[in-house]
This record gives sequence, structure tokens and C-alpha cells, in this order.
Amino acid sequence: MHGKVAPNLDFLSDGGEMGALMRAHDWTTSPLGLPEGWPQSLRTVVSLMLTSKFPMFVAWGPHLAFLYNDGYRPIFGAKHPHALGLPFREVWSEIWSDIEPLVTKALAGEATFHEDLHLVMERNGYPEDTWYTFSYSPVRDETGGIGGMFCACTETTQEVKLRAALRAEQDRLRELFQQAPGFMAMLRGRDHVFELANDAYLQLVGHRRDILGKPVQDVLPEVAGQGFFELLDKVYTTGEPFVGRSLRVGLQRKPGSPVEDRFVDLVYQPVTDGEGTVTGIFAEGYDVTERVQAEESLRESEARFRNLADNAPVMVWVTEPDGTCSYLSRSWYEFTGQTPETGLGFGWLDATHPDDRGWSGEMFRAANARREPFRLEYRLRRADGTYRWAIDAAAPRIGEDGTFLGYVGSVLDITERKQIEERLSASVAEFQTVTNAAPALVWACANDGRIIYMNERWHEFTGQTVEEALGFGWASTMHPEDSKRILPYWQHCRETGDIYEGEVRYRRQDGEYRWHAFRALPHVGPEGAIEKWFGVSVDIHERKEWEEHRELLINELNHRVKNTLTIVQSMAAQSLRQVNEESRPKLQAFEDRLFALARAHDVLTRENWEGAELREIIDEVVEPYLRQKTKHLEIEGPRLRLIPRTALAIAMAVHELATNAAKYGALSVPSGCVVITWTVIHGNVPRLVLKWQEQDGPLVTVPTRRGFGTRLIERSLAQDIGGDVQLTYAPAGVVCLMDIPLGDADDAREPAAAAT
Repeated sequence: MHGKVAPNLDFLSDGGEMGALMRAHDWTTSPLGLPEGWPQSLRTVVSLMLTSKFPMFVAWGPHLAFLYNDGYRPIFGAKHPHALGLPFREVWSEIWSDIEPLVTKALAGEATFHEDLHLVMERNGYPEDTWYTFSYSPVRDETGGIGGMFCACTETTQEVKLRAALRAEQDRLRELFQQAPGFMAMLRGRDHVFELANDAYLQLVGHRRDILGKPVQDVLPEVAGQGFFELLDKVYTTGEPFVGRSLRVGLQRKPGSPVEDRFVDLVYQPVTDGEGTVTGIFAEGYDVTERVQAEESLRESEARFRNLADNAPVMVWVTEPDGTCSYLSRSWYEFTGQTPETGLGFGWLDATHPDDRGWSGEMFRAANARREPFRLEYRLRRADGTYRWAIDAAAPRIGEDGTFLGYVGSVLDITERKQIEERLSASVAEFQTVTNAAPALVWACANDGRIIYMNERWHEFTGQTVEEALGFGWASTMHPEDSKRILPYWQHCRETGDIYEGEVRYRRQDGEYRWHAFRALPHVGPEGAIEKWFGVSVDIHERKEWEEHRELLINELNHRVKNTLTIVQSMAAQSLRQVNEESRPKLQAFEDRLFALARAHDVLTRENWEGAELREIIDEVVEPYLRQKTKHLEIEGPRLRLIPRTALAIAMAVHELATNAAKYGALSVPSGCVVITWTVIHGNVPRLVLKWQEQDGPLVTVPTRRGFGTRLIERSLAQDIGGDVQLTYAPAGVVCLMDIPLGDADDAREPAAAAT
């Protein structure tokens, strides 16, 4: 055929690649048979298909043998070219369940049209989503029956995917538009009709939700007169955008509520068409009410801070994170004479003393780098040129998010405090010098008993170091026997505030325990509470040894005096044993006087012959009468300590009075009573006035002669101690009034009496 188509196959000419493929195809095995035998209806539709550039196919015959053109070839993918002539069901088996109903309709004579039908094809060896727009049309043969079907189609996969992507992008943009943190609205036309508005815009305007399609003046009537409608008209007319910051707008955000002021950052951007004509306005912005209010609050807070700082009794300063000073209070400028130009930044360092400038600046920069509080003391130049001591303390400023913002600090003039500290330091040094010079152990302690100071004498005496003595370490030097009584007593004094005094043994560094007399007084603070104790301990070891020796001598003397009195009593008894019964009372009186004298000696001996209490002397003398229940004595008077000579004289006088009362006076009858009272009259020379008064005894008559007892009373009181005695024999009872000098006169006579 030499490349020419046989006359009966001219319908396959000009069919491009598929026409050539059909001409060369072996049709002997095809249900369609050789093309020469194809019916004219098939030839016509095939010729139409092959010459069309639009994707088409024909399915013919009972088996729907598949014929397609060059436009359909890309749709087949890897199925080309072996799909030519195969049954439709076999060619598109993976989508047959989807298209079979459509094929059935076409073979039944019903044409169908489908747009963007989704089919999952396996044309390249794997399933893939595809979309097609196509029509299935029945093709009648020469008999008028349906010989097959014709399909004109186009693959719209890319268009469908693009449209889906576009819709997704539009949905995303719409979602972003709705969820944008700033408010947005699209206004159309000269009347500024709402075309779009996001949630933030609806939240800004409040209760109004149905605003789309309405002019802005109808939606927001309360905004009239605030200048915003005029701004919209200007942007629409000029095509120039408008930008505003922190604009105040009054909005009625709730039905019937008052107009509420809000603040907005706002942009009105003109929207133009393809020819540059303004067709609308895009409004965008942020509700910055909270920010504006916060800024206003911050300004008010800063104003309050500055007012407070400027009127504070201290100098106040603020720095930035890099350490530069951004604020100095008015008091700083008044104190230093600096100005903001010379003081801010790091200029404040120029007001410090040259010797302090370097190290104080370095300490500030180091603290700033570590972002920690600091405290400095340095000298600061006053406006008059003098330098004053100042304390500078600061703490870091930390933001809500933890960001370091710099420091806020204060400076206080502490010159007077430094001077007080220097004087106090000098006073402490003087106190230590005085206590170290004292020949005693001097100490100070807190109210809880902890020692806080010991002078050098303590450490020299005990051998303790400062560390060993402080606190409660001092107690280890106390004699174990003494600590049992002293420590509870020390606790009692701290609790009650009583003076702490007594005697105790401390261990010397050579191990010997030595007696010390101690005395401590509490120091009361400004609020009335005991803060400290100050005490002194003096070595009395030699005095204690002398006192023990003196006590031994006194006991020995008392023993010998009693022996002497016993001998005198024995001699008197031997000398007078031949006396008659009439003289027997005289002997008894003599012995009683010796016993009274002995009892007085006993009292003085108990007191180491240093003196005795008047009450104790009287009690000792009248003790024999007190044992008799029928004898009544009333004794009353203040405490009074007498020297030995006066005590012996009063003892003998009271003895004589008691003896006489027991024989003839108030003590001789059960109803009688003796009242002994005394008082002290103060003056240049204090005097003791002692009164003996008998009551409810026998009727008293004045004696015809003065007896020995009367003479003994007068001699012992008047001659021996310079006293005055008045003895009255009143009928109701004897009264004896003794007026006895006390003080220096007696003291002067005591050594002579002791030597007697």
C-alpha cells in the first residue's frame, strides 16, 4: 500500500498517532473484526473522534471494544497502547463499578453529562484520585439500534485540586480574618456598607451582631460627631490611607448603657479596582484600651513615685539594666548640687569622695552584673563642698516576666550615726581599758545568761581563752559544790531582776579554787525589759581565811568566858553555901544574872561579835518566861542591829526588869502582861527609845529604897553606854523608859569595850 490508505479505510486517515496505530493494529483477534468490515455508523464516529483534538473514545459492539484518539491518550497513562480494542470493562476495571450505571444508561439510549466526577484510577500502576467532566452519548447503527457509545471528556484533576486549594486557602484566610487578634472590617461604597467584619470587630462594637449589609452610620450612630465618619469619607475621596494611634472612641457596647470610652490603634486602607478607583475601605486595628489605661496608670504611678521620692527624707535613684542612672530625686540634686545633666548616667559617681569613687563604682557594677541587692557606705560631697557619710542600699527591679529592669535604691546621710558609732567605739574602748585596769573580774552577759564580755583579769585568772569563756563556758570554772546553789540562784535573779550577789569559788589556772565575792546589776533597755547584766567578782580568799580564823578565836573566847562564868558561879555557891534561908534569894539572883549574861554572849557569838539584832537579844533574855504559858509578853519594834556593848547593856537591863516583874509585878500573876516596844529617833545622833510597861499586875507601890537591880540598870545604861533611864512605879504597873544613843558614839567606844 506504500503508506497510502486503502479506499475503504480513509476514515482512519489524518488520525494522528492513534490513526496510524489503528491502521497498523492487528484486528483479526478483535471482536470488531477488520476495519474494512466496520459499519458506516462506526466509521463515521471514529473518523470524527480521530480528527478531534478533544479527548474522546468510542466503545462499540457487545463487548464495548475501546477506541480512543490522541487527545485521550494521556488519560490512559501506562495503559496505552495495549488497551486499544480491548473491552471497556477490562480497560477500566478499577472504576467499572463507578461508571457501569452510566454506561448502561447510554446503551439504553440515554445520554448523560457529568462535571468533575471523582474516579480513583490505576493508570500508572498505582491508585490516584482523578476528576473528569464528560458526557456519555448512545451511537445508533444502520439498524437504528444502539451499536455503542461515544464519550467526549476532559480531565479536570488539576482544576479541581486548584479550586480545592483555593477554597482551603480562602477558608484559612477567612478563619484568620475571624480569629485575628486585631479588629477588621471591609466597607463597600461611599456609604461605607459593612461587607465583612471579624469577631474582634464585633466584640469592640458590643451587642451589635447583625451588621453586614448596613452602612456604618446606621450601625454606630453614637460615633457621629467624633470625627470617624469624616475620616472614612476623606480616605474614600482621596484614596490616601489614614493611620491613628490611641484614638478615643465612644461606643454603646450594651443596649441602653452609657457610652463607653475605648481606645484604638486604627488604619483605614482604601481598596481600589483594576482601574485604580476606590471601591471600599479596609479598616484594621487593635483595641488598646487596656494598654492606654495601663500607660495612664503607669504615668500616674510614676508621678506618685516621683512625688514620693522628691519628698522622702532619703535620696532615691533608679537605674536601667545596663547600670546607667535614669532618675535621681530632687533631694539628691539639693544635697549634692548636681543637675540632671551632671548626675544621670554614671555622673553620680562624681559626687562621691575620690577615695571612695573607684571601689564603690566597681561594687555597683559587680552587683548589677549579678543582679543582686547591695549596700554601700561611702562619703558623698554636699553642695557646700563638705563630705558626709552616706549609706546606699538598692534592690533589683524585676518585671512580671522575670526580666531584670535595673535597680531602685536610696541614699541616706548617716554622718551623725557614724559619729555616734565612733563615740560608742571609743566608749567601748574606754570601758575595756577601765575594766582591764580594775583588780577584779569584770563581766557582762545577755539576759539569757550568755557571757558576752570578760575582762583580761578573768582570762589571766582562769587561763580560759575568749572562745572558752564566752557563752556558758565560764560556768566550768565554778566549784562543783557552788554551782549547785549558784546557777539556780542566777536563773532566779535573771527572771525577777533581783540584784545578783553572793560568794563563790572559781578555779584558778593552777587548779586552786579561790573565794570571790560577786555582785551584778541588771541593765534595763528603753522599753523597760532587762537587756544585759554587768557584774564584778573580787577575790576574797584571804578574807575568808581570816574570817574562819576569827570565828575560831571567838568560839575559843566564848568557851573561856563561859568557863569563867561557871567558875564564878561555883565560887559564889561555895562561898555562900553557909548562908541562911533569908539570904538564899540573893544567891539565886546572882546566878540568874550570870545566866542572862551568858545567853547574851551566845547571841553575840553567833554573830561573830560583830553585833546582834535587838529583837533576838530580848527574845533570848525573856525566853525562860515565855516557856511559862501563864506569862504574857508583847514585843514589837523595827529591826535594829546593835553593837555588842549596847546589846549586853540592854540584855542586863531587860533581865533585871523581867526578874522584878516575875517576883512582884505583872509576871507574878496569870492576868499580868508586859509590853516591850521600841523606836528609833533619827537626828544628828540617832537614838533608841525602848519602853518596858507592865499591865494588869498587882498594885504597885513606890519602894522605900533603891535595890541592886535598879542600880545595875542605871549603871549599865547610863554610865556604860551614855543612855538615860526613867523608872516609874505607877500603880497600874512599872514603866521603864530607856533612851540610848546609837551610831558613831557607840562605834567609837566599841574597840575599847572589845579590848576590856
